[in-house]
Formats: sequence, C-alpha cells, structure tokens
Amino acid sequence: MSKLYDLLNNYYGSKGAWVEVEAVFKEEGIQINMNDMYNPFKNLIIGILSQNTSDRNSTRAYIGLSNQFKITPTELSNASINKIRDSIKAGGLYNMKAKRIKELAQTVLKRFHGDLSTITKLPKNKAREALLNLKGIGVKTADVFLAYCMNQDTLPIDTNIERVAKRIGITKCGVKYGEIQKALAKVIPPMRRARGHELLIRLGRDFCKAQKPLCNKCPVISICKKQL
Repeated sequence: MSKLYDLLNNYYGSKGAWVEVEAVFKEEGIQINMNDMYNPFKNLIIGILSQNTSDRNSTRAYIGLSNQFKITPTELSNASINKIRDSIKAGGLYNMKAKRIKELAQTVLKRFHGDLSTITKLPKNKAREALLNLKGIGVKTADVFLAYCMNQDTLPIDTNIERVAKRIGITKCGVKYGEIQKALAKVIPPMRRARGHELLIRLGRDFCKAQKPLCNKCPVISICKKQL
C-alpha cells in the first residue's frame, strides 16, 4: 500500500482537488480565493458550513455569507442570527449552522480576543484539544484546521476517504475515525497528508463511488485488495 500516494499523485498531478468548489465560483462569476482555507477563523466557518452537505452547497452558503458579512469574529458576533441564517440557506441545516457560526464568533472574541493565533502557536495535540473545545467543531473540522492553518501532518477523514480506506483494504470495516487515520498515516508520507487528503477525496468522488464504483478505470486498482 506504500504506492498509494504516488499512484494518486501521478494520476492527478498538480490538478486542484476542489473541482466542485471551483465550479460554483465560476457559475457565480466570482474569482475564487482558496487563501480563505488558510485563514484560521474563515477555515472554521468553512468547516461548519461543510458539515453534512456537499461542496457545492457549502460553497454557495459561504458565498452567501461573504456577500452579507465580513467573515470576522467581530462582524459575525454582532450579526443577527436570522440574517446569518438567511445568507447560508443554500447549504442546508441553516438554523443549526447559523447558531454555531454566531456562537463560534462570540467564543473566539471572548476567549481569544478575536485572534486564533493563540491556537496556531500551540503544539499539535494541544491545538486539537483547544479546537474540539469550541462548540460546533468536530474532529474532521479540527483536523482540517491543523492541516491547512498549521501545516501539521494530519490527514482529515471524510466519508469519501473512509469508504476508500475500507474498500481498498487499508483498514477494516467497522473501525472508527481515529483508527482510519492511524492506518492512513502508515501509507501517506508525513507532510504530504494535506495533499493526500485531497487526493483520496478525489478518488472517492471520481472512481471509488458509494454506488457503482468505476473499478475498471481506477488509478489504484493495482493495489486494491477488495476489487469489486
């Protein structure tokens, strides 16, 4: 399985992973700015909006929020929760997410004086613990933050990656988030895990689909232990 990263990287090359995100920005006639993923507060907002929805819908919600507000702790802390809700309706679960966004903004202001560099300067495990103590932030959102805002060798696990890892034999069915992450850490090189995260998501979306996987076209079929 050590060939996994090389096979995926050779297949996709330098192509961006966020095809669906780019498509929505293009449809809306807006210049995409992927730098928002590296801004600590915006990264967490994107994480909340991405929960239990597709990239297309979460991107539309983020654009809606950005059109209505500056994405800062102060602005969103003072914003009407109804206006936040209305601006993110495209992403689904907007009542819950609007509440989480406002609570996050208020917490960041109160606990960190609006500056999440307090967290980014912590050691990896301490930073993860601090993130998980923020209401509405789960393990995947915390790990995305570690990977993109702190350049840590962390590989966030989403449903696509979980499916791929179990289907091709990296890990067993039934294991949970942490065990999947440990198994992938053995086959994805350190400091390549953010890119590995992106490549595995693309593999899951493009080939190793939940329904009707395209095994005959899959770029990692040679090392797949569970060929369908």
